[in-house]
Amino acid sequence: MTRAAAHPLGDIRHHFMLAQSMAHAVGADLNHAMHEGQITQEDWANTVTRCRGCGWAEACEHWVAVRRDGPVEVPGECANAAVFRTLAG
Repeated sequence: MTRAAAHPLGDIRHHFMLAQSMAHAVGADLNHAMHEGQITQEDWANTVTRCRGCGWAEACEHWVAVRRDGPVEVPGECANAAVFRTLAG
């Protein structure tokens, strides 16, 4: 059985900020979600870890930088799309 090469994990601080930026762009508030019990610290950590391993991170940075005002649809390429859609909904 052949395994696909794993994408190396990116810098944790960078991807913490990138995940926060994406969440904000799509209308999800991770701090509020954690405070309200919608997500746990472990959920938040897993969100950052998924972001760190996402192959779309470079394009994501560009997407976040040029996004329009107001919440927008979560890009399907985002490793955390399902989480952000749930929290933004």
